[in-house]
Amino acid sequence: MARLKQEVLFDPRFLEQYTGRALLSDPVTAVVELVANSWDAGSTNVQIDWPSAMGERLRISDNGRGMTEEQFLRRWRTFSYDRLKEQGETVSVLGRPELPTRHVFGRNGIGRFAGFCFGSEYIVTTCADGKQVVYTVRRGIAQPIEVEKRAENECAESGTTIEIIQKSQSPLSPDCIRSELGKRFLTDPAFEVSVNSVRVDFEDISEKGIDHITIPMGDLPPIKILMIDTERTDRTTKQHGVAWHVNKRLVGTCGWSGNGFDDLVDGRRVEAKRYTFIIFADCLATTDAVKSDWTGFNEENELYKKVRQEVIPELRQRLLCSLKERREQTTKEVRHFNADKLRQMAPLSREKWNEFVESIQEACPTLSQPELQSLSGVLANLEISHSRYGLLHRLHELNPDQLDDLNKILAEWTVDMAKIVLDELQVRLKLVDELLAKTSSPDTPEVQGLQPLFHRGLWIFGPEFETIEFTSNQGMTTVIQNLFGKKGKGSLKRPDFVVLPDGSSGFYSYPKYDSETNAEVGVDHLVIVELKRPGVVVSSDQKNQCWEYVKELFKKGLLVDYSRVTCYVLGSKLEAAESGLRKEMDDRVRILPMTFNTVLQRAKSRLLKLYDRVKTAPFLQGKEIEKFLGESVEPSDELSLNVESAKEKGSQESAIKV
Repeated sequence: MARLKQEVLFDPRFLEQYTGRALLSDPVTAVVELVANSWDAGSTNVQIDWPSAMGERLRISDNGRGMTEEQFLRRWRTFSYDRLKEQGETVSVLGRPELPTRHVFGRNGIGRFAGFCFGSEYIVTTCADGKQVVYTVRRGIAQPIEVEKRAENECAESGTTIEIIQKSQSPLSPDCIRSELGKRFLTDPAFEVSVNSVRVDFEDISEKGIDHITIPMGDLPPIKILMIDTERTDRTTKQHGVAWHVNKRLVGTCGWSGNGFDDLVDGRRVEAKRYTFIIFADCLATTDAVKSDWTGFNEENELYKKVRQEVIPELRQRLLCSLKERREQTTKEVRHFNADKLRQMAPLSREKWNEFVESIQEACPTLSQPELQSLSGVLANLEISHSRYGLLHRLHELNPDQLDDLNKILAEWTVDMAKIVLDELQVRLKLVDELLAKTSSPDTPEVQGLQPLFHRGLWIFGPEFETIEFTSNQGMTTVIQNLFGKKGKGSLKRPDFVVLPDGSSGFYSYPKYDSETNAEVGVDHLVIVELKRPGVVVSSDQKNQCWEYVKELFKKGLLVDYSRVTCYVLGSKLEAAESGLRKEMDDRVRILPMTFNTVLQRAKSRLLKLYDRVKTAPFLQGKEIEKFLGESVEPSDELSLNVESAKEKGSQESAIKV
């Protein structure tokens, strides 16, 4: 029986759902997207003909790179077009090699549909490589869009023009369009936009959307700053943030990161997509404050540091003040969330609680509302708790000398701080005790049982491993398992580490995050803990084994150029000639052999020898260690080691998922 191919159908609502309703219904969003496309094309000049009556043409022309016919068809007909993969995240300015590259707006090609906000079809004329092609793009019936070629000609200059016959009269005047574009595209003086032959300038921005700030600089000319508020939330943070202008030229790029707002503005929050500061600092032009390629400032320049010290605090305060209304609204919502608890408090406790909620928003503005609700709920529980009376009873039982000692402690420590430190010390002391029990005997039955302990004890190797972000990397473990195949004793299918004939190997990684989206983009730092069974002497062969792991991970793409790798090869004995540090790949890969005894001595040193002083403490006594060892699982193809059950309640480490 012959198979019949069925055509895929699209509902008329598909395009709105795909692009977001604002792009196809809001003229401001649409025209901003169309101009952003010109920015991404590396243009320096955009001309907009804004119609004054229904039926007239809306025309947007730029002098950017344009597109060949092949490029146009690829970009216009591909949904979810990956602009960053295909063209990169930066673009050079056409005809201006002295200018630094730009960070582009586009990511997935949605902006090309913005023309449908003004009509059901539009004409694209684009020139590149001496050829001009003209296409009509219209909303389809069976398909979301239809593309029809109209003409092909020779051309001398590159660029792109989009023309649309408006389906109805736009409610926005040319002055309004200039104002909206001025709020977003004046951060770089090298990018000019004109509407009906009138260049967009700072004077076009409405008074409600701009604030003028002047900061005196003593003997120097004052620093002038414009604070621009788009009064609406844009789709991305691009063209928002802090822009430095020196002699009518942009220094570096416009953005929040690196300009003193990293702790104040999160790219996911409303203010990051709404506000822009433009700093006019011509006084920096006569010194070497600006780098020769204009990609940024020389951070050690004294004049730049002086200007920055005066400017950034003022901008932070302005932004905090502008967000006051939002903070007050958040406080009301959090108060409503905790209403039942607040009713149980005394008036003084309620006042303290309210002050805390207001101050914590200013001190930690990146806290989300759910996080703030949780934090304020904890404080409310403490305020209505009766345990403070139990504390009074305990104080009554202390003798005068103990009270004096407690007073000295509280003079330098908060109770919360002391508890956090003591809890962490308890966890670490118990961990060292467990490691001593496992490594003291040469007859240790399963050296791989040490891997979970070392995962919890990465802090032993140095302060750079204190973060709880180091977690077991199961993807890397799988690669190494496949590398060894079925060799060795026991199973190679454990998800948290690899069991090898002479020991085990664990892979613990720390991710790298994208500065714009906060998404993980790869591995920043990988720690490999290679444990050898008693009797195996750590030599060049064992160090080479770690190096083979690293090469395999680079080969599989799990490690990239910026990834750092630290390998620890641990055993009972080291070959004398191979006890030194080995470096590879310009010091990005470091292989360090150590004995178990050295590791434990390092752990004790990092604990300031506290283990020896408190080894008789109650929490180190009893059968906890025996119980832990008894929970080890024998190697099996069907079973995997559950590390979570071995963790103490006070541990601050993240669980290893199995």
